Amino acid sequence: MTWSLNEVENLSRKAARGAGYSWGLAEEAGKATRWTSAAGWPSAAALAQLLTQTDGIAPSELGPASLSGTWTAKSGALCPITTGAVLCDLAANWANGTTASLGSVRQPMLIIPYVVWAADQTGAALSVSWEGLTLTRAGGETYLDDPNIARQVFKANWVRLSPASIPAVKPTLGARLTRCYRADMSAETTATLTAFAQRTYAPETEESRLGGAGAGLTDND
Repeated sequence: MTWSLNEVENLSRKAARGAGYSWGLAEEAGKATRWTSAAGWPSAAALAQLLTQTDGIAPSELGPASLSGTWTAKSGALCPITTGAVLCDLAANWANGTTASLGSVRQPMLIIPYVVWAADQTGAALSVSWEGLTLTRAGGETYLDDPNIARQVFKANWVRLSPASIPAVKPTLGARLTRCYRADMSAETTATLTAFAQRTYAPETEESRLGGAGAGLTDND
């Protein structure tokens, strides 16, 4: 089934919130899932897997425990949502030539939008890479050395973020990503995200049932 990007973003945001992320992080998760869906990647499936893998773990345990040396999470692999938010907060550092080395990252395709946003904040070109993949954001465009790899990799043992030099001929950076306007989402992914989203709904009470539209104790027939 295909979904509009707005629908993907809205469901992803609610699912992330239902999984325990703050509203701010949930908003960013929705936008990140939308961005990667627009790149043609199965990011809704990646988010569903991420939320399932980390269910019950506090988001604070999923981000980098320290920003010195290689970034790692107390709970094991880094979460791309909490870690991506940190990357954006430090956008000025990357523009000034600082690099970041990350340990294992879950669903690394979801960290890509944060790198893009960090680059766009300062106008500096940035590259993010992991096994077999290098993506560069330069001049408001995104280049990928192999567009097929990002959709195949759901875990990276390491991720590196670094400033990028812009070659005189941009095509040497790789293939430029083009935009999609709808996204495929399997029934399984939809069910998983919907189940997380439903956690945000208040449980129904006897009072709310009686106060619902058309409800009441009298029968006027």
